[in-house]
Amino acid sequence: MSLPNYYASIAVVEIHPGEKVTIESISVSKGECVLSGAWDFSTSDKLNIDNVVSGKLIIPLGDETVIRKLLAESNLKYLSAKPFLQEAKRAADDALAAYELFKSEDVKKRKKMVEPSFFAWPEDLNFNQSAEYLESIGKMAVPTSTPAAMKSTLAAARLVKFLVEMWQLDEQERVNRKYVDGTDAEITILPESWLISSN
Repeated sequence: MSLPNYYASIAVVEIHPGEKVTIESISVSKGECVLSGAWDFSTSDKLNIDNVVSGKLIIPLGDETVIRKLLAESNLKYLSAKPFLQEAKRAADDALAAYELFKSEDVKKRKKMVEPSFFAWPEDLNFNQSAEYLESIGKMAVPTSTPAAMKSTLAAARLVKFLVEMWQLDEQERVNRKYVDGTDAEITILPESWLISSN
């Protein structure tokens, strides 16, 4: 099992008018996902920016081409929401199908089985609209004391944290079921589409 299956670090990077860069990092390990740092740099502060993003998976906010240009010297992997959401939805659907099949094989014996419960994954999300999505599901996007320049960066980081936590809860729900076996019974800290990006 490769290292990314145990730990991953994600950085949300945003470039603002006035040559300013804000970064929020998220550390992901088995059963845990935490916001692990926040930075505010000038775009000319290349050394510090490169140090912060080194080894991380990048979620770019705003104009991705501008961010790729700024981080050009680093060998980085970029993430988007859609592959994560598609994989999470497919995994939930597959587990429900496995449950239905298992139950149908012996309806009498298994009628008291509790149907697994998974997060209702959206089709797609735009990390640039993280605050709107979080508020739409009743979550606080950012604390009121958050500096203006950090608001959208922090909201995106909090949304990433929320999605990872929902993925990990779904994974827990899957592996706790006796009809799930083989590789499906191994918990991954992130969907494979994001883990592959981290290799």
